[in-house]
Amino acid sequence: MSWERSRYIPWSRIKDVSGTDNSYESQKERLHRTLAREANREKEEKEISKNAGSQSSSSTSPSNVQNNTSTTTFVPPEVIEQQKKKGFLNSGVEYTTADMIRTVAFGGCIGAITGSVFGFMDSMRTAQESAIIKNASNSAKVKYMIQGTSRSGTLFGLYFSGFQTLKYGIRVAADPGWVYEIMGAGALSLGALVVKPATRPSIPYAAMLIAMDTFSIYMKDD
Repeated sequence: MSWERSRYIPWSRIKDVSGTDNSYESQKERLHRTLAREANREKEEKEISKNAGSQSSSSTSPSNVQNNTSTTTFVPPEVIEQQKKKGFLNSGVEYTTADMIRTVAFGGCIGAITGSVFGFMDSMRTAQESAIIKNASNSAKVKYMIQGTSRSGTLFGLYFSGFQTLKYGIRVAADPGWVYEIMGAGALSLGALVVKPATRPSIPYAAMLIAMDTFSIYMKDD
């Protein structure tokens, strides 16, 4: 170790090495101390420059710039909400896939549950009024009721899911308010039921679903 260290010692800095042993040892010790001081000074300078560089990079990072901006400038909430407005008329809410999925799932679940109840009630009434079904076996009656319940649940699940999707689409496009959202989505969805004769008997139940949704939103706002 000492031999490797002696290879880097600038022996030319020793002016006189031909003196006594004491002068030679004193010159060597002074040279070692000088080299050690220079090495420590260079090490401290590197650490200082490294710390200064890290502090300058952290102070100019995007998060700190955002924090400094937020602390120095105040943006009113109304301006922030206005900046978030999007859509065809620059007045709609921001579209998110999570909200879209939640809206479709909500409409499908509520519509399927309510439609299943409507279908079960219609199947029970038809089974009591129809002479053919009255004379059928119990298994045939149960099968008929299950088919009517599942068919009605699927229909109203798709219908109310589409109704909620239309509402969300209107809100994203213009955000006119929940009243106009229900009016627009209700007109389009009920119009789709009117087109097909097979779905026209379901219009009263569909209107009942829209009325329930309107009442729910009205009570929630109040």
